Amino acid sequence: MSDIETYVAKQTKNHDYDRFLVTLFAPNAVRQDLFSIYAFNHEVAKIRETVSEPMLGEIRLQWWREAIDGIEAGTPRNHEVVRPLNEAFHNHNLTKDMFYKVIDARTADIYDENPATIQDFEKYLGDTSGNLMRIAAWILGERDEHVLSVTYDLGLVWGLIGTLRTIRYHISLNKLSLPQDLLDEYGIRKNDLFSMEESDALRAMIGALCENAENYLAQISAEKRKLTKEVRSIFLLTALSRSYLNMFKKAGYNPFKINEKATMFPRQCRLFFSALFGLM
Repeated sequence: MSDIETYVAKQTKNHDYDRFLVTLFAPNAVRQDLFSIYAFNHEVAKIRETVSEPMLGEIRLQWWREAIDGIEAGTPRNHEVVRPLNEAFHNHNLTKDMFYKVIDARTADIYDENPATIQDFEKYLGDTSGNLMRIAAWILGERDEHVLSVTYDLGLVWGLIGTLRTIRYHISLNKLSLPQDLLDEYGIRKNDLFSMEESDALRAMIGALCENAENYLAQISAEKRKLTKEVRSIFLLTALSRSYLNMFKKAGYNPFKINEKATMFPRQCRLFFSALFGLM
């Protein structure tokens, strides 16, 4: 079976297409292991949209904690994501704490309260997407703590951009992920967002968040020379990040007017040329 035809590869392609593309530039030997952690991430990330009440979400998160315990103990559950995740876990000496951090942070998803502060918001992004990318870097053989920290920042900024891209979708779930203190600073009421009304204040806030993401990307690019050849593949997310930021800029920082389909081809071209010429 081709390494892009396995269950975890197909799940990543269907639900995390950008990371799927980036993984194609990783060494063949670790692709399935990377696909398995991204499929795991999808499993825990989708819980909010598949349960009718928080308690059911808590039960599913606990199922995944116990699944990770079983992997560590050598008794993995017979599940289409757990089986390949078990191989990745033992192939690379991963630890259950790496996955617990992601699972525990996802508890915030199943409740409809948005983060109170920008610090809470960034901690959530780091605990979820940041830690996931640290695991990916570890699978690629990275052990330098400084580089792992930079990879964590990459995940954080990727999570930030993902939050901005999915504002409309979150509203459909009656959920808001933006921090309350930032909404207050710009004088934006939740009801205005839920009615998807654009405003100068909203565009200013989104613009500020995009600028914050650009600052993170500049800091990450400054570390380019410290990255090994193997780990560079996941840093192709910087090229995709900049493409998404350009998309927001062209939409006047109005999150309700972005058009990802229209920007897909140039975004993929940017990814290809970044991989070809080693750009970040």
